[in-house]
Amino acid sequence: MIDHDEFRRQAAEAQREADKAISDVDKAAWLKVAQGWLELIRRPKQFASDKFDNQERIEGTHQKRSDAEH
Repeated sequence: MIDHDEFRRQAAEAQREADKAISDVDKAAWLKVAQGWLELIRRPKQFASDKFDNQERIEGTHQKRSDAEH
């Protein structure tokens, strides 16, 4: 099982090392390590229906509103 909390801990540790770094090169390297840990945390998969709903919220359906009950 993937431990996202561990990824966050590792990213936080890399951030702390970046904060302590003396040179810009070292700081950039630690920040890249932190980013790598955070990228391991996957976002939930988006389903086609989610994409449709999001697009509908943005664009609407362009249908006239009906006052009749169905």
